[in-house]
Amino acid sequence: MTTVVDIAQLGRPETGSSTGTVCEPSVAVSGHRRMITGNWFASRSTDGGTTWEHVDPFTEFPASGPGFCCDQLVHYSRSRRLWIWLLQYRKDGAGNIVRIAVSSTGAPGTWTWWDTRPTDVDPAWDDVWFDYPDLVETDDKLAVSFNVFGVADDRWRRAVVLRFSLDELKARGAIGREAWSTDRIGSLRFAKGAGADAVFAGHDPTQFAVVVFSWADSAADAAAVQPTSVPVRAWNQGPYLAASPDGGRWLDRLDDRITAGWRTDDQIGFAWSASADATHPLPFVRVVRLRPDDLTVIDEPDLWSSDCAWAYPAAAANGRGDVGVTAFCGGGSSFPAHAVGWLDPDVGTWVMTTATASTHGPGDGKWGDYIDLLPDPTRTTYWIASGFTLDGGNARTNVRPQVVTFKP
Repeated sequence: MTTVVDIAQLGRPETGSSTGTVCEPSVAVSGHRRMITGNWFASRSTDGGTTWEHVDPFTEFPASGPGFCCDQLVHYSRSRRLWIWLLQYRKDGAGNIVRIAVSSTGAPGTWTWWDTRPTDVDPAWDDVWFDYPDLVETDDKLAVSFNVFGVADDRWRRAVVLRFSLDELKARGAIGREAWSTDRIGSLRFAKGAGADAVFAGHDPTQFAVVVFSWADSAADAAAVQPTSVPVRAWNQGPYLAASPDGGRWLDRLDDRITAGWRTDDQIGFAWSASADATHPLPFVRVVRLRPDDLTVIDEPDLWSSDCAWAYPAAAANGRGDVGVTAFCGGGSSFPAHAVGWLDPDVGTWVMTTATASTHGPGDGKWGDYIDLLPDPTRTTYWIASGFTLDGGNARTNVRPQVVTFKP
């Protein structure tokens, strides 16, 4: 079974009413201190999630170019005792900036930050902008990935991974930057878990395969990053259909980008959303687990149901090595619900439970694009997930972000 231990749901005061059904909440935890970010808010708790204080990302930092919007990620580095906050800013004719900020406490007014433009990575990148971030902490580095789009046409150009020294971030002085990019594999996703390298993956556009990369902390030369293509079972890439009880659509933005990745000593896993097929009557979550030593397939334990669609998964291993997952389930008789669970290794299936269900579907057909999951830093078998639901209506102000603690 899966047991929900605690749900901390944020209302309008805690988010400044700056919410949306493309909420994209990210969560970080250090003891009793917690922080959640999303579109377009941040909130902080110092009492384990009992109460929350709105932190306005529009005013916490100086404005830059057209201003802040929209994606954010938050992370706590236990090894450096450092809060890390990534913010993405609006594009202009010269691209946009991404801002990486650090703080020892996470309190307002305590942040030090550095900005990166596409031209800081490559002077020739004067007509592109960064979007759709992901990040992971390795032994010595903070690795961050982005999709890179054209300013004029918003067409995908490449994906990029940037690396920063954790020690330099903690020192709050000048920082260096390492970069690797590909114009073949997009929407990269890191496998969460400790290690001396960043492991990340995307889909091969020419075949049904997951392309896995590894960038060792000790390898400053980006040429050391080489792909391994792992063939997997085929899946349908659309359309994604699962109407809510009121006939509304909530999967119009869904695609098959990898949104979940994890790693332990004995496995590396990735998961993404797939459309219905002959054996899955509704959209579902495709999963593949790989052996770390040779990246061969262990199994493909998909998450699916006959009565609701599954979408937007995030995953992580807890301190015991159990693989947890959080995702949304909806359609048929159910409005979108935020669910949590774990992979039972004895039977090879996901044991899921609903954390909170929406009372409405979105009025604009939008949901997503990602949520977050991390191991509880103080309890070996627990996880902490971010999510959201619609409560009392279908407007963006009815979005209720939440932080859910659960265990097997």
